[in-house]
Amino acid sequence: MAAYRKSGNGWRAEVFKSGVRESRSFPTKREAQEWATQREIDLAARKSGKINRWTLAEVLGRYMTDISPTRAGEKWEVLRLKAVCRDPVSNIVMQDISPADLADWRDKRLKTVKPSSCLREINLLKAVWKQALRGEWAYTDADPWKEVSKPADSRAREVIFTDAQVDKIVGALGYTGGQPASKRQQTAVALLLSLETAMRAGEIIRLTWGNVHLDRRIVHLPNTKNGDARDVPLSKKAVQLIESMRGLDETRVFTISSALLDVYYRQGRAFAQIEGPTFHDARATAITRLSSKLELLELARMVGHRDPRSLIRYYRKTATDIAAKLD
Repeated sequence: MAAYRKSGNGWRAEVFKSGVRESRSFPTKREAQEWATQREIDLAARKSGKINRWTLAEVLGRYMTDISPTRAGEKWEVLRLKAVCRDPVSNIVMQDISPADLADWRDKRLKTVKPSSCLREINLLKAVWKQALRGEWAYTDADPWKEVSKPADSRAREVIFTDAQVDKIVGALGYTGGQPASKRQQTAVALLLSLETAMRAGEIIRLTWGNVHLDRRIVHLPNTKNGDARDVPLSKKAVQLIESMRGLDETRVFTISSALLDVYYRQGRAFAQIEGPTFHDARATAITRLSSKLELLELARMVGHRDPRSLIRYYRKTATDIAAKLD
């Protein structure tokens, strides 16, 4: 029997069944009761070895509530899962979804998004299936993705900032050096820092002073895109850029949000009358520049690539350049 109690501005439901205890808070008592009733059914089914017959949309809803908030890319993950929920395949009971159903969904997606975007969605759905398999949530006992071929990935972007483009965008954002006087100018500093360190936009705006160690010329990133922590070495220019942020906030290095960073960068690029490079291309530009200074394993450690082979494309020396080094 579930128990309910008032908690702050909402209600907290507690379930204990089949040796499993769970609890969760909801805005209303009705939502708490609905969740508790469903969880009791699920736990009873799990004990008897049965599959919980939830639709894919229902499973994705639970995944967005329980799993996505624990992941660094929660915002984009939720957006992708909501897109899947708008497709008819989401109305099918997860246990009944076949490889043909998933292949049909894949083919429809490829008509509206690039292969690289479709691949990211497929990898996310594979993670959902892994979570949903028997022994986890018990919404399915098979993985139909094993029989679905992936789309061929599109060629990686090869957009590299030129110094002239950087100068124009930074100027359009109103930054001329020193401490930034506005969030627009903070965007310029973030861009310059990314070009020096190859840090992603999210890694930069989440920087805290507690993880900045300028005496050792590193910043510590406790939570990166791939889930690994890493220390990023800083050039002298990177140290100067971070120093320029002192005094804006006691905890955070940057006080700008991810959404505002994107808006201001796009505005700066438009004002500078430049087309092409995205903010993320600053990371590719930095890795390309660093590839001429660092050995492959050093570069992999600095930028957080688990597989050094994925960095080969950033080594852009021509055969003629390499030939000159052979004599």
